Amino acid sequence: MTTRDPRWTDEDRDWMLALAVYRSWLCPKCGGLLEECTSHADTGPTFQVSKIRCRRTDALITEQEANTLPNPEALLWAWAAQARM
Repeated sequence: MTTRDPRWTDEDRDWMLALAVYRSWLCPKCGGLLEECTSHADTGPTFQVSKIRCRRTDALITEQEANTLPNPEALLWAWAAQARM
């Protein structure tokens, strides 16, 4: 008879349980704590929103929109960073 060590130790399982509990406290929309970002619309806090642009994604979308090759769904896109000079 062969005896094997379990893939997950008791400590591993405890950590995964703790992670699951922590994630259950997070808002699925913004990733913030549910108790901070959800409340009644009239009595809750207000938030200031700011935005920045992911230039990598912007470049990808620009290239995809300019694509004229046949079967565009078959194309694989890759990132190529260029150094600034």
